[in-house]
Amino acid sequence: MSGMQRSRRTLLVISLALSVVGCGGGKPHSTLAGVYTTEQAARGRDVYAGMCISCHAGMGNHVGPVFRKWWAGRDLLDMYRFMSFNMPKNDPGSLAPDEYLAVIAYLLERNGMPAGKAPLTVDTVALKAIIYDTAAMTR
Repeated sequence: MSGMQRSRRTLLVISLALSVVGCGGGKPHSTLAGVYTTEQAARGRDVYAGMCISCHAGMGNHVGPVFRKWWAGRDLLDMYRFMSFNMPKNDPGSLAPDEYLAVIAYLLERNGMPAGKAPLTVDTVALKAIIYDTAAMTR
């Protein structure tokens, strides 16, 4: 692991730890409530195009039934941790925390979740409280 990778990973771990210390309780709510902004999703589209598309081009695991089945009922902290610890495949943990959140916003947008007025933030309690909800979409 290079010094830059180690620095980014350390920053990620510190930011996650600090967010737990300073935040209030997270009341559970659904991704259908609008948990990201359109601006954040647009930034996520750009990050995705630059960092993710080489592995995920043409694959249905980021949009549609496979994505919904994998993440339905799980919280966004699980998604954030999965992405930040495993992606990009050739350099896991190399993106900044706000870049991972922007990609999550983009994926939520691509999977039909509505945008809201506030962006996702690196607040572990808040992310833990946001449940990826597809139940209302299938009724």
